[in-house]
Amino acid sequence: MLNLLLATAAFLPQGPGTSLAPVCINEFCYDDGGTDNYEFVELFNRSATPVDISGWKIVVNDSGSPGYGGSGAGAVPTHTIPSGTILAPGAFFLLGNAALVPTAVPGVSMQIPVNAIENGGTYTAYDFESIELQDPNSVIIDSLVFEMGYAPGTFGPHPLEGHGFFGDLACGDGATLPACSVSRFLDGWDDDNNTTDYLVGTFPTPGATNARPAGIPYIDTFDTGTLGIPIPGWVAGFVPPKYVDPTQVDAQNTNAKPASPVGGLAMSMWDASGGGNAVYLDMAPTQDIVVETYVWLNPVMSPVNPAPYTPTVPPVMLDNYNLGDGESWALGVRGSCGPNGNPADVTGSYYTEIAPGVGIRHHYMTGLAWVHQRTTFSSKLFLVDFADGSSFTTPNNWTVLAGPIDILSGVNDGWQRIRLHVQGSTVVANFGGTFGSDDGQRIVANTATSSFGQVYVSYREALLYNTNGLAGCHPPLFDLFDVHAPSTSQFFIGSASPTTVGSPDISSNGLAIVGSTGFAIRGLGMVPSGQPNSAFCGLAIGFSPFAPGFPIGGAPATAFGYILPVVASSIGFANGQGEVNFAFPLPANTGFLGVPLVTQLIDFDLAMPFGTPIGLSRGMVNVIGN
Repeated sequence: MLNLLLATAAFLPQGPGTSLAPVCINEFCYDDGGTDNYEFVELFNRSATPVDISGWKIVVNDSGSPGYGGSGAGAVPTHTIPSGTILAPGAFFLLGNAALVPTAVPGVSMQIPVNAIENGGTYTAYDFESIELQDPNSVIIDSLVFEMGYAPGTFGPHPLEGHGFFGDLACGDGATLPACSVSRFLDGWDDDNNTTDYLVGTFPTPGATNARPAGIPYIDTFDTGTLGIPIPGWVAGFVPPKYVDPTQVDAQNTNAKPASPVGGLAMSMWDASGGGNAVYLDMAPTQDIVVETYVWLNPVMSPVNPAPYTPTVPPVMLDNYNLGDGESWALGVRGSCGPNGNPADVTGSYYTEIAPGVGIRHHYMTGLAWVHQRTTFSSKLFLVDFADGSSFTTPNNWTVLAGPIDILSGVNDGWQRIRLHVQGSTVVANFGGTFGSDDGQRIVANTATSSFGQVYVSYREALLYNTNGLAGCHPPLFDLFDVHAPSTSQFFIGSASPTTVGSPDISSNGLAIVGSTGFAIRGLGMVPSGQPNSAFCGLAIGFSPFAPGFPIGGAPATAFGYILPVVASSIGFANGQGEVNFAFPLPANTGFLGVPLVTQLIDFDLAMPFGTPIGLSRGMVNVIGN
């Protein structure tokens, strides 16, 4: 699909995406902890012709503290590109600090001073940061807004594209913060929507392409690592994921747990200093993807202190929660997440159940995600479509596809398998069941969210005291983490032949995933039951499509079969709405991977003046995959 999109983009007036801007802000890094000496802004010529950027300006703003940067208090930092600067098609122009403290920004085209990019939002109303690319006449060519917290009300005076994105401390030089940046998911890709045009927490590539390694297939049992050591292949918002032994209490695992179903070590991505964290699998952004893992789930927070804990309370109180405590984690695809994992109020009561001011921030998750939220009142799991994120006019811009699934002690807590399979507009998700199979609690939904994105995991604690003992934070643990491209596919052949009521149409309940206990073939437009001409329906099944089709004796001239040979068939009856459903569970046997399942519906209509009075659907081919 990416190749198709790139081929289509070649016919656009500028680069890939819908924007008409010839040059865009392609990547940037800011606020790297302490002295900001690893800041840069990378420009990219996304057009097919050279662009004279002489006199163009990078203007950086902080509405809460204007003039924070190197240009002096009260002034808006502005960096003007020298005359005679011609940017060739597909070329980069890098504004950066070349100081060797601790490492240099390589390939700098134009030096900027230390602290030259605004940052440091205070999470008060209208405190945002922006970077604007302006031409010599101060016309904005491209812009982005970042460090968007939870500020309420009307958006401030910044040139917002889409929703902007949350990016508190999203960048680093590898010394005081993990090395990461914010970059467009593909060089020059610009749909004028900051939230989906950029990825947060990617390895910096100043002055070079944003292309990421393939990254998938990725599978890790985490058993080859060393306790407490960062796990390779991941990029951190604040703290990289680390190896833990679930059965041992340490700095990353606050409570001893049973070993996972596969045993050995596991992954924790908790920032024990507080404030939340997110990690991202270092991979080329993609749309169609499968993520499957075991995760440790805790039930409702219990026991609860009779009075809020303070440091003067006897130590026994440390083992209890306080009213107002909470925590939330998410596992998402086709999107990204703010580095500190701010949770959306998916339960509808999360922010009323936790203490006011404890961890409350505007969320910036995009794509589709499993979300778990836990307080002293409830523990619930949801499947959520975050689309292109929230905005200040629509802060609850998401759709709950499934849930709540209540996590109950001794019932469905502890180690549980979760799976998320997103392909085209179809979402198939599983809770519980067998690893590698489409079983357990099965959810099938449709999505219009088609963004490219990362695989991300986020966690945000909201506890009155981050040090409230072993019963405090319960950051999620993951084991046997599997990410791969889907191998199933679906396509149709031929055309339908009508009955007297219309043309039968065939579809499926989700995708043909190996081990699917809920897979079914569906029919619409059949002769409804109760009508005088209604009879029975049939489903023809085979493993070889016959694309030209073959005529059916005694049937209308438009009736063609598209399966040869037919190896099985089934009989069913339409309901009063002309719908029919054929359950077709698929075996949990990897030997069926790659096998084409070919099906076609037959609808008998007694009102048709033919010896064989039938209408036929087109043929449907489902290639069994995982």
